[in-house]
Amino acid sequence: MTLPENITTWRDARYDVPVSRQLERYNELAARNESARARVELVARGIYDPDRHGAGDRPPLTVAEHIELLALAECIARTVRHPANIHHALLAGATWADIAHAVGSDEHAVRRDYRQWADDQHDLNRHHPHLGMTADEYAAATARVAQSTTDA
Repeated sequence: MTLPENITTWRDARYDVPVSRQLERYNELAARNESARARVELVARGIYDPDRHGAGDRPPLTVAEHIELLALAECIARTVRHPANIHHALLAGATWADIAHAVGSDEHAVRRDYRQWADDQHDLNRHHPHLGMTADEYAAATARVAQSTTDA
């Protein structure tokens, strides 16, 4: 599966492309970028040595490639930071404090974001009954959000 030819937003990179392929392309662009920047720095410092650092030309990324790098980074982050991961952790028995600690946030923010995700999932289910959260699943999710830290 190939990436779309022109990736200008994270959504362009997202559809029908496995995160592993996104990571490959991201790593390719990031490595080329760092290599080109390192060569510029070595030349500027007057310590560039073609025998030691390689004689090949390392052109900087184009503007389009920089935009693609940014879009891929955002898409990858959104994929691996998906709110469903919090849902699954809660179902497995994690506490709000556990989750907040793991993601470097506070319980209030984690609960708020989870509630927003649950609202969106329930709305999705109302429009597409085979997707999202059913009314019962949504009720359970909102009950989790309302659960006090002493109840956990």
